[in-house]
Amino acid sequence: MIQLLAIAVFVLTYTLIVIKPKRINEAHAALIGAGLTIIFLLKPHQVLEALGISTIEVPLPLVTTWNVVIILAMLMVISTFLDDYGFFEYCASRAIHASKNNGEKLFLYTFLVVSLISLFAGNDVVILTTTPIILIYCRNAGINPKPYMYMSFFAANTFSMPLYIGNLTNILIGDSFKLDYFGFTKYMFFPTLAAALVNYHLIKYIFRKQIPGSFKSTGNGRVQLKNKSFIALGLAVLLGVIVLGGVANYMKIPLSVVTLIGALILIIAERRAVYRLKRVSWNVVLFVIGLFIVVKGLEVGDVSGFAGDLIFAKISDNVMVAIFSVSLLSAFLCNLINNIPMTAMMLSIVQHASLPAQMNTAMAYSLVIGSNLGANFTTFGALAGILWLESARRYGWSTTMTEILKIGLFVTPIAILGASVVLGLEMLI
Repeated sequence: MIQLLAIAVFVLTYTLIVIKPKRINEAHAALIGAGLTIIFLLKPHQVLEALGISTIEVPLPLVTTWNVVIILAMLMVISTFLDDYGFFEYCASRAIHASKNNGEKLFLYTFLVVSLISLFAGNDVVILTTTPIILIYCRNAGINPKPYMYMSFFAANTFSMPLYIGNLTNILIGDSFKLDYFGFTKYMFFPTLAAALVNYHLIKYIFRKQIPGSFKSTGNGRVQLKNKSFIALGLAVLLGVIVLGGVANYMKIPLSVVTLIGALILIIAERRAVYRLKRVSWNVVLFVIGLFIVVKGLEVGDVSGFAGDLIFAKISDNVMVAIFSVSLLSAFLCNLINNIPMTAMMLSIVQHASLPAQMNTAMAYSLVIGSNLGANFTTFGALAGILWLESARRYGWSTTMTEILKIGLFVTPIAILGASVVLGLEMLI
């Protein structure tokens, strides 16, 4: 009975997230599901465990949710600080103008600058920043923006993989599996490069007839930095967070302490605390909290354990095959339930499968591959896809779901295969 109830609450929550009835957004849906889970499925100590707080019954919760939430909110403070003062827009503008009216260089530079910004700012920020610049530049140059738009979309989702703090799903996975901070990058750097090369060359091939050899551009459209001192401070804080995050991980200090200090430095220097905190996407924060309470219901109802037994009974003991299978499975699931709920659900499933240590680590990084690259199948796979399409429509450009799916289904499985093979080789060495 409790299993059916847990599944029913999860399905209802997911349905509300997808359908979005009037005045109910993703955060509201997750909180409704969390409320039902607390009322019908969880005991008080289990609610605390869902929030990542240790209890007598469970001294080590699956995910320290409070830590993840603070990291997420404080990284938003840092990235929006740099964004507000024009740093990301400036980088994108300079890279585009460096192409010197060469279509192939423009394609390459779009790929490089979006990849670089995604490493440090996450795919959501880079999508919102670069989409208008690409569309305005292509309109002034009289060229088709489609190749560049698709390249930016795929690059943004791919290059959120290598860093522990590169994506919310990375943070969730790293926290749950207690992955080493710098070890995360060591394992994910080369799989990211493999996927990126596949994406770059296949998308360039698909749009080869739409990428001009040369073109004429009207107007310089150059972007100026709004406050160089603040940008220098923001970059110093970001670099400090990235480096000291590894030190904190080694010393068993919560990563949230480092991100909180970094964000406070910027808030104090800027002296606009209320504005800066308003720039945080609090709906996403509430969404994450609500979702983990709902997933705790699946765990309490033993749905996670049952699903883990079912999935891993069918997966080979061969690490290479298992990595590709779980990466591909989680990527497809992203497009059914979005990458954040998919990650929350799969964390519980994998952790309850009682896998050997090496296989457990391999599955953790497989989820990283799937949760990031899965966003390239459709625009629903991650929030970045929705933002990409909505932002583009404001500037008069759109694409069809059929075309997105056609390109995603062709490119993404090959990119996942490339990343999985490299990760598999790393695990075997």
